[in-house]
Amino acid sequence: MPAVLLLAKINAYEVGLSSMRQTSYGIVVLFCRADFGRSDPPRLLLSPLLPNIHPTSKALHHGRTQKCPQIHIESVQITAKLDDCVTMKGPGYLAVAIQPGAQTEEKAFHEWYNTEHGPLRLRLPFILNGNRYKADDGERPEWSAVYDVSDLSHLDTRIYTRLREERSQREKAVMSTFESLDRKIYSLVSERGSNPRPAPHTIAVTIRVKEADLEDLHNWYEQEHTDMLSKVPGWLRTRRFKLEVGGLRGMPPQGEFEYLAVHDYKAQNGLGGPEHEAAKTTPWTNEIRKKVEMSRREWKHHLTFNTLEEPPSSVMTTDGAELHYQLEGKPQDPVIVFVNSILTTLHIWDDVAKSLMSTGINGQTYRVLRYNSRGYAQQDPKSNPTRFDMLADDLEYLLQRLNIEKAHAVIGVSMGGVTSLNFAIRHPDMLEKFVACDCNVASSPANNTAWDERIQLAKSEGMPKLADVTVKRWFTEPNHNSTNAKKTFDMVANASLEGFSQNAGALCNYDLKDSLSSIKAPGLLIAGEGDGKLPEVMQKFGIPQTNFRSIPGAGHLPMLENHEAFTKALQDFL
Repeated sequence: MPAVLLLAKINAYEVGLSSMRQTSYGIVVLFCRADFGRSDPPRLLLSPLLPNIHPTSKALHHGRTQKCPQIHIESVQITAKLDDCVTMKGPGYLAVAIQPGAQTEEKAFHEWYNTEHGPLRLRLPFILNGNRYKADDGERPEWSAVYDVSDLSHLDTRIYTRLREERSQREKAVMSTFESLDRKIYSLVSERGSNPRPAPHTIAVTIRVKEADLEDLHNWYEQEHTDMLSKVPGWLRTRRFKLEVGGLRGMPPQGEFEYLAVHDYKAQNGLGGPEHEAAKTTPWTNEIRKKVEMSRREWKHHLTFNTLEEPPSSVMTTDGAELHYQLEGKPQDPVIVFVNSILTTLHIWDDVAKSLMSTGINGQTYRVLRYNSRGYAQQDPKSNPTRFDMLADDLEYLLQRLNIEKAHAVIGVSMGGVTSLNFAIRHPDMLEKFVACDCNVASSPANNTAWDERIQLAKSEGMPKLADVTVKRWFTEPNHNSTNAKKTFDMVANASLEGFSQNAGALCNYDLKDSLSSIKAPGLLIAGEGDGKLPEVMQKFGIPQTNFRSIPGAGHLPMLENHEAFTKALQDFL
């Protein structure tokens, strides 16, 4: 993700253990360039890059990333643009050191790290491996996790930064108990030896050096020190890295650099033996020690992360929601995405999808992606409350995971229609057109009351009862007993009650009106003529480059009641 370096004044709430005070920070920060112009505060990718600007807030000053629990951003005033950031690139190393706090529950800490936090990163292709280590020197922090990265430029991409921006509720709860979390990113400088497996024992040496002494440090490592370490029994590999993103201590002051040397050893090794002592006591080594600031940690391997397992034809979001999908059609064809309504599955689009893949439009066939929005079949306890920004970002994530850079069109109905609108707002570069069917652009008190009544009905009388009244409301009376109505009844009756409640929460808590004018993609609005007041309301949305089509003989799901008219409307637009 492109980024920009700015001098900014941030007005924020700093939340302590027993108080909350409003304050402001004059700092140098790294923002996502893509976030400028959005109504919500920009995302901080890194804060702050200059360590001595404002030392009063430990949480923000010491380099924690965006949305740290202690700092709640209220507004951002850009005071000066310093320069475009130099993008990190090439192979590197991500190192995180954690000290659990007094309130950290050990079992929950390890279960979260071993089954969620680490495995989420391992499914990204640029994270080559991940391992946890426990301190073997009696010092703190007591735990570390390290990841080899094929190219550091990927760490600025949205598919990676969302791991921190969309933390699960479990992750937020566990991390809020930590005494400290120190995260650093390094670029690879040199590598000697070979170690394809996790090192049983690791020595990590951090060195801060002045620019004038840098060449001497490099020469010492490459011409003497590493050669001598390689003679220590059990030595496997030495890698050297340069600090690119500072942690709690921040980046070195101007004119200084920080390096990390990682020495891998077998479990049975000669550390402390004659060969090791010889490497540590040469005249050149003694001279180097006088010139640099050096610290040493010793770590013992604890666990290798496995890639997070996902059900077939599904992806799991960062916070644990399942997106079951079907991607069909010729790989070379443009992609059309379909987003279903609340309480239904991707199969409401079966006939439309088949038509676009086989017949197409004017000889052009399409590749079709359909998926079940979060909440239909499950709602993981650690998942965050469902909101439309999250639903739009779920689609962004699904496209990224499937390596689809841009959709020809995103087509949604009801809850999916709002999702398609919000996707066009939040991710304008990922679609060419959108179609929103049978939806509104904001929730209303009357609608919120209706959703609450439906939730209570499902809780008291069960999902089949909700399915009965819902299908009769969605379909026009002549089609109440149609095949598609019965098909929809089964979908609603088998939906997750908890997921339905979460999705209803999204429908009760949204307002896109102020953002509609920012939509750049051409759009089509569709409503079944029998869907209450929606046909009239949708014609007043006022979205640029957007037309409206009414589907006769249809209600809330027009593709299921008048397939021909619905498909004709799509053909004319697509």
